[in-house]
Amino acid sequence: MTRQAQFGVRIPVAGVLSSPQAIRSSAIEADRTGFDTLWVHDYLIWNKTLDSVHISCGSREAFEAAGPDYPPMFYESITSLTYCAAVTERIRLGIAVLILPYREPLLTAKQLACLDDLSGGRLDLGIGQGAAKSTLNVDFEVLGVSRATKVTHTRECLEAMLAVWNQDSPSFSGRFVNFADATIYPKPRQLPHPPIWIGGSADKSLDMIADYADAWLSCWVTPDQFPVAIADLNKRLAARGRPADAPTIGSEIQILLADTDEEARQQAARTMGAFETGYAGTTGGFAEDKQQADTLSEIWESSLIGSPEHVRDRIHEYVDAGCTYFELKFIYHNLDHLFEQWRRFASAVLPEFR
Repeated sequence: MTRQAQFGVRIPVAGVLSSPQAIRSSAIEADRTGFDTLWVHDYLIWNKTLDSVHISCGSREAFEAAGPDYPPMFYESITSLTYCAAVTERIRLGIAVLILPYREPLLTAKQLACLDDLSGGRLDLGIGQGAAKSTLNVDFEVLGVSRATKVTHTRECLEAMLAVWNQDSPSFSGRFVNFADATIYPKPRQLPHPPIWIGGSADKSLDMIADYADAWLSCWVTPDQFPVAIADLNKRLAARGRPADAPTIGSEIQILLADTDEEARQQAARTMGAFETGYAGTTGGFAEDKQQADTLSEIWESSLIGSPEHVRDRIHEYVDAGCTYFELKFIYHNLDHLFEQWRRFASAVLPEFR
């Protein structure tokens, strides 16, 4: 039976394979190949240590092949999506996710409204409260932003942005955000605002999803954990008077396609092994025993590594469990390898879910 699902792809905006040419060509290729959304992510401080263990674009092999003498590149998210908007026609443009405590909300609201308008209403706005320090993130410390208040800060920024988008001349009074009579145009093309995606699986993140989100972009949740995760979210939605099916349930998920499962696992092994350091403290949120959760095993179990047939079957398990959107983070050694996998996915996997 065919089951509907949607698929987006992370494009190379960070790491040794990123460049203006790589961003442009991958945006065009993702649009041409038939994916629903292209996604970027959001960091300020990026260094070679993060390049080696927090790999969202490329692979550990690509990092090692670059040698020691290269600048650790990370292209800013809103700027990158605006560039992509100009070279694409159909595909939606997603941020997974914009870290609001780093941003001034009035300027950010205007930038995002302009991006949505200039793209013809194609923005999917993912927001988050910022990566844990255990993942080697130092943006909070460099910017002088408190980690202790990041949830309240995130909520205020989002509520202020929503006011800017939905009111002619809003005012806002909060702990972190204060302004009066902010007449800011254009408004977003999508009404009342672009879809709000919220990432994370922590308790406070799930509360924000229940309060605001049009979609949940989870990470490191296995198919057998999704029913528990969705049941938990549904309780939070019910407490707020929102229907259980209000948010789309999605997953940010690693993937590598090869002829056989064994070949795929061999090609992915070094990158997947690096994630134990790069994503420390982010797994186990819905494990039966959170204290004893095996980080590396859960990373493998919540990824799509294998032959097209294996990946297709695994996606069916996710869909059956309630997850119907996939932000695919392909592991690839160069751009040709990435585009080869995209085309293979489009021909051997995608039709099953259309």
